[in-house]
Amino acid sequence: MKKLFLVALMAVFTSSAFAQLITSNRTVYNKSHNVWVDFGVGTYTGDWNNTGVGLDLGFRYTKMFTDNIGWDIVKFSVQTDTKNFSNALNLQGKTGLRVVSPVVFGESKIYANFAGGYGRYFGDIKEGGFAWEIGAGLNVTPRFAVGINYNSCNYKIDVYRVGKETVKVGLLSLRVAYAL
Repeated sequence: MKKLFLVALMAVFTSSAFAQLITSNRTVYNKSHNVWVDFGVGTYTGDWNNTGVGLDLGFRYTKMFTDNIGWDIVKFSVQTDTKNFSNALNLQGKTGLRVVSPVVFGESKIYANFAGGYGRYFGDIKEGGFAWEIGAGLNVTPRFAVGINYNSCNYKIDVYRVGKETVKVGLLSLRVAYAL
């Protein structure tokens, strides 16, 4: 419970700091390529049982080729849950495609993304596997986005007297993102 309180407290402090940056008119922002920080909160699906609230923290480097099509060149993320916070880390490295609509209203645009790569679970599972994610949301400003995301990874594990078996773990989360 203390760890959950600490995570919630950190989220409150960082969100107030981001609010000032989101409303500022700094000219550092470059629309063609950026480093983004993603933070998601949600629930686990698949074969991962007995979990608390799922947490997802990621960094990505995005290169926009046009106003509507971009490439998440490299995307690193770590997922865990509040019940197994310190001993259940899921690290992933991915690359993917990002599609952005024309302006819907104000500066807002709708986006969709898909990424695939490799995931490695640090805990009871000793091997990694194919990881992918799909998401959609709204770029509220050119520097701030909110959306929904589904992240999945398939792991191969050794089951006693059975052999290799595939474990599927997914995280459905609400995500906020900020361009640095």
